[in-house]
Amino acid sequence: MAGVSVTTASRVLNGADASHPVSPEVRAAVTAAAEQLGYRPSATARALKQGRSDLIGVIVSDILDPYFGELTRGIEIASAAAGFVTVSANGNRDPEQELTRFRALRQHGAAGIVFCGSDIDGAPGTAALAREVNRAIREGTRVVSLAPRGFTSAQIVVDNTATSAHLTAHLIGTGARDIVFVGGIPGLAAADERISGYRSTMYERGLKPHVVGLDGMNQTAGRDVVATILAGATTPDAFLCTNDETAVGAIAALWNAGVDVPGDVAIASIGGTAGGRIFDLTAVELPLGELGRLAVEYVADDTDRVPDAPVATLRIGRTTRERTD
Repeated sequence: MAGVSVTTASRVLNGADASHPVSPEVRAAVTAAAEQLGYRPSATARALKQGRSDLIGVIVSDILDPYFGELTRGIEIASAAAGFVTVSANGNRDPEQELTRFRALRQHGAAGIVFCGSDIDGAPGTAALAREVNRAIREGTRVVSLAPRGFTSAQIVVDNTATSAHLTAHLIGTGARDIVFVGGIPGLAAADERISGYRSTMYERGLKPHVVGLDGMNQTAGRDVVATILAGATTPDAFLCTNDETAVGAIAALWNAGVDVPGDVAIASIGGTAGGRIFDLTAVELPLGELGRLAVEYVADDTDRVPDAPVATLRIGRTTRERTD
């Protein structure tokens, strides 16, 4: 229809470079013919010919958690800038579901697959997922994790133990002594590391750790466990929450009980999500957008260089203050 060769049409549709110039007249003719015919390039065919697609798969642990939403948004922004398209899948913190999603993404020719959350040690399907990941890496798929995982792949992971230790030391520095750690899931690597950092810091300062609420990392779990504690005989000086969602739930329980935050009880968390900032939470803010960008950088890079994880920062909000008593 454009009156040119297949090669010339291909050069126009794929963006001719300086070594194969195409005149403006030819470009206009090919573009007009493609528009009239409704032609769209086949990403699948292109991937088969080039041996590499422009698709990046993202497997998140809990699609309802804003933490993973912000990570995914960072990946999508960086992917678009690098010429990739992202497809997100919810793994529900279940290795068997993650394996199903992982295989589907590979079947669609994903150039890279990003795992955004930790796995649960000993969960059914963990070994099968590890074998599938190892096979994919051998066959050329770029796999990167933004949280600690049981399989071997590139990892760009913030030091959860250190961030929790830093936050615990901050709370102790404000005068708090009875500090309760809230939230987690037994065997979930990221949560276990945060608990470890809290416990070790408490012991180092001669204080007794107290971990509660190991049945979830969401607002409901945080609200319910803190409400139970408030119904007891004593109220702690501070709650250190495993993530922002747990902290928001804890704040709801405190408000419902008429407890002043931070006058009576301090709250701090690990996360740095938009929801946490709305409540002006004191938090170790994880660089979620930067983590996403680095994951895309690894997938797009032709080398095996794994970027270093960015540094988390402590943001002191209105939910903590120096104690004067």
